[in-house]
Amino acid sequence: MMWQDSLATVRRTENVGALLDIRGRPAVDRGRVYAISNADMLVCMDERTGRRIWEKEIGGVQSPWVAGDYLYILTNNNEVLALEAKTGRIVWVTQMQNWEDPKDREGRIVWVGPVLASDRLIVAASNGKLVSLSPYTGDMLGWDEAPAGISIAPVAANGILYFLSDDAELVAYR
Repeated sequence: MMWQDSLATVRRTENVGALLDIRGRPAVDRGRVYAISNADMLVCMDERTGRRIWEKEIGGVQSPWVAGDYLYILTNNNEVLALEAKTGRIVWVTQMQNWEDPKDREGRIVWVGPVLASDRLIVAASNGKLVSLSPYTGDMLGWDEAPAGISIAPVAANGILYFLSDDAELVAYR
């Protein structure tokens, strides 16, 4: 073992299992490792030594996406954030829709992603909505509907963006 670190926080909760949940894979770029936990801990660590470079009290379960000088994350509060990769300074925040019916707070929407493809930041939702955001400002650039809800982050490969819907439809966008 080279090093290890804990992304658990010291705050107490009734549901300790959910607190420690880490489902998103870490992102590695330019000698830095970025990892996020459900326990409101986002960290940037030195890949070689494991020393923390910076940390933020931000929680999420989706894998961070690093591109150039920026880190993009989706939080537990359905916010998409852009941060400076070196410092952790928040550049912009975009709040995604939380409820199908916001007035009655019914039909909770769960978002997945983000993925950067063709100069667009892509997130998908449990209600089937596919949204593209500007990676520079967080502004919504457009949206589309999938055949069903999306529970797995999309995959980008060879200029194509792949979505697997909850009813097992594979959808490809160029």
